[in-house]
Amino acid sequence: MSARRIAPRVAIACPGIGLVQRGFERLFRDLFDEMRGDFPMTLFKGGGERRPDEIVLPFLARGGRTLRYLPLHRLMGRTPMHAECLSFALALLPHLIAGRYDIVHVIDPPLARLLFHLRRTLRLKFRLLYTEGTAMPPRDYPPCDRLHQISAATLADAVAQGHDPAHMTLIPCGYRPERFTPSANRATLRARHGIAPDRFVILAVAALNRGHKRTHHLIDEVARMDGDPLLWLDGSLDHGDPDLPAYARARLGGRVRVTHVPTGEVADLFALADVMPHAATFEAFGLAIVEAAAAGLPVITHDAPHFRWLLPNIDNWIDMEAPGALAALLARMTADPAERTRRILRDHARATYDWAALRPAYADLYRSMTR
Repeated sequence: MSARRIAPRVAIACPGIGLVQRGFERLFRDLFDEMRGDFPMTLFKGGGERRPDEIVLPFLARGGRTLRYLPLHRLMGRTPMHAECLSFALALLPHLIAGRYDIVHVIDPPLARLLFHLRRTLRLKFRLLYTEGTAMPPRDYPPCDRLHQISAATLADAVAQGHDPAHMTLIPCGYRPERFTPSANRATLRARHGIAPDRFVILAVAALNRGHKRTHHLIDEVARMDGDPLLWLDGSLDHGDPDLPAYARARLGGRVRVTHVPTGEVADLFALADVMPHAATFEAFGLAIVEAAAAGLPVITHDAPHFRWLLPNIDNWIDMEAPGALAALLARMTADPAERTRRILRDHARATYDWAALRPAYADLYRSMTR
C-alpha cells in the first residue's frame, strides 16, 4: 500500500480563504499548498477558484450584505464572526458526516468550538486540530484534540496557566521566499513610484487600526521627525479604523502614502523601503514581520517576549509605548546606515521560517494525530 494511501486524510477549513489576505488565511492557504503533495487533503474555503480538492462552501460572511441587513448574530447575542463560523460549520457538516476525513484542521476559534460539539453530538470520528493564531488568553482556548501553537511565548503562557504541554505542539508560520523577489531593483522601483533615491522610507505592512496594530502611534512618531521621511502605510481597513488615512494626511501631508497592494506586490515595497517598524505591542505571530526581515529589510518591534523570540536581536526591539522612542531610533537610522545594517536579520528569518524548513514538522504533526 502506498504511503499516500495510508497517510491521514486532512480537511483544512477556513471561511476567509479566497476572500481576505489576513495572516489566518495566508497561513492555511500556504499550509494546504505545501502539504497536499504528502497527504490526501481537501481545502474548505469561503471563496476563490473551485477545484476537486478545494471546495467553496456557502456561508454568511461576517462582512457580507446578509449579516449587514439581517444581523442574525444579534439574536444569538454573538458577533458576526460567530454567525460566519456557525453557517460555515453547518455547510461543512455533510462532508464530515460522510466520514471522509481523519483530521479536521481549523484556525477560527468559534469554528473549532462548534465542530468539537457537533462531533460529540453526532458521534463523528475525526480528530480536531486547532491552530491558536489569535493570542487569546489560554483560558478561552476552544476544546480540541491537539493545540498547535505558532509562538513560543503563547506556548509558555499556556503552560504557566495550567495547559498540558503534551497536548500542544509548537511550529511557527512559514513563508515562501519565491514570493518575495522584487520586480525590479531598488533604484528602478523608487523611480517608478516617484521617490528620490536618498529619501528615507518607513514602511508599515499591517491593517490600519488603533487597537491592535496601533497605526496612530506610528503616524505620531513620524510626525515628530525632522526632514522629509516618507511613511508608506500598506494595509487593509476591513478590521481597521476608516478615519486613519485622513488622520495620517492631516498630520504628515505629503510625507505619507496609503495603499493596499496585492500580496504579490509587497516584495517591491520591501525592496524600496529603508525600515519597517511594527507598532503593535502583541502579535499571535506576525507573518509580515518575518517576510520583511527575510527580504533584508530592518524591522523594529516592541520589546516583548514574543518579538524577542521571533527576531532574536536586541537591536530590533524598543518600547513602542514610550512616546518619542521610535522617532529617535528612526532619526538615528536616517542619519547612519550602520544603524540599519545591524538590524538586518535576513539569514535568521530565511533559515527559521522558510516552508522548506518547516514542512517536516507539519507532516509529523499530522501523522501524530492518528497514531
